[in-house]
Amino acid sequence: MLKFLFESNNQQVTKVFIKRLGTSETIRFLTKIINIIMNKKKDVLKKNIIWDEWFAGVVDGDGYFYINKNKEISFELTTSVFDLNILHTIKNKLGGGSIKPRSGSNSFRYRVKARLIIENIVDRLNGRLYNPVRISQFEKVCDILNISIKKSPSILETPNGYLAGLIDSDGTISISISKTNAVTSQKPGKEGKIARLSQSRGFNQMYVKITSVYKELLLIITKSYNFGTIYIEKKSFKNRKPKDQYHWIIRSYEDFYLLYENLKKYPLKSSKMHRIRLSLKYFNYKQLQFHLKHPNTIEYKIWLDFCNLWFKYNF
Repeated sequence: MLKFLFESNNQQVTKVFIKRLGTSETIRFLTKIINIIMNKKKDVLKKNIIWDEWFAGVVDGDGYFYINKNKEISFELTTSVFDLNILHTIKNKLGGGSIKPRSGSNSFRYRVKARLIIENIVDRLNGRLYNPVRISQFEKVCDILNISIKKSPSILETPNGYLAGLIDSDGTISISISKTNAVTSQKPGKEGKIARLSQSRGFNQMYVKITSVYKELLLIITKSYNFGTIYIEKKSFKNRKPKDQYHWIIRSYEDFYLLYENLKKYPLKSSKMHRIRLSLKYFNYKQLQFHLKHPNTIEYKIWLDFCNLWFKYNF
C-alpha cells in the first residue's frame, strides 16, 4: 500500500491510499487532484498580484515612508473617514499596524513600524511604483534593508489593478455644474447639492480626474489604458499652487465605459466605487433626457433619485 500526501500552502489537504498503482483510473484520479491543487495555488497567486497592484496605486497616491535619524523605518497611509475600510483591508492583509484618527480632520491614518511588515510592504511594492516622490522614499528604505530594487515597467500590462488604487487615493469622481438658478445656488449642505444637480438641466458634466505635479505618472496611465486626456494647470501663487499641476481626466461615455469595464475586474475599494456604479446610468438618463422632463413625470423622478444617490456619501 502506498501513501500519497498532497499539500497546499503547507497544509495537508488530503490523503490517498491506493492499493493498485499504475491503473488508468489511478492516474486520472491523481492527475485530477494535482490539477485542483495547482489551480488553487494559481488563483491565490493571481489574487495576491491583483491586490499588490491596487496597493501600489494607493501608496503612490497617499502612502509615505518615513526614516528617522536612527534609520528606523515606518510606513503611513491616510484616507478620509468614508474610506476607513481601506485601512482595515490593508492592516488585515499585512497582519499588523495601527489605525488612528487624525486630529482636526475627517481622516484616519494607518501606521506600521514592525520590520517584518515593512519588508512585506517592500516586497509587494517592488517594481510597481511610479510616483517619483514615493520611488525616492522607497529607494532609501531598500538601501537600509539591503534589498535590490526592481525597475517598474514603462507601460503597465493591462488589465491591472494599479489604476483602481490610484483613483481610490488620488482620484476625484464628480459632476460639475456650470449654471444654477438664484434659489438653488443659496441652499447649503447636501440638500443644496442635490437641488443644484437635479435642476441644472443640461448644464452638468460628469468626470473622473487624477491630479499630480508629475506628468510622467499620468502619461503612464494614458499609454497603458488607452483612454483619458491630460491637461496642465499652470502654477499660481495666488491660488496657492507653487507648481504646475497635471490632470488626467475622462468625460465621455466611451471613456467611462472603458473605465467601468476595467473596474468590474479590478474594483475600487473606496466609497468612490458607489459613483462608478452610477456613471453609466448618468449617460443613459441624459441621452433619454430625463433631466429635462417636467418635475411631475416619472422620468424626472428617476433623475431625482439618481441625484440623491449621487450624494449618498458627502465627499
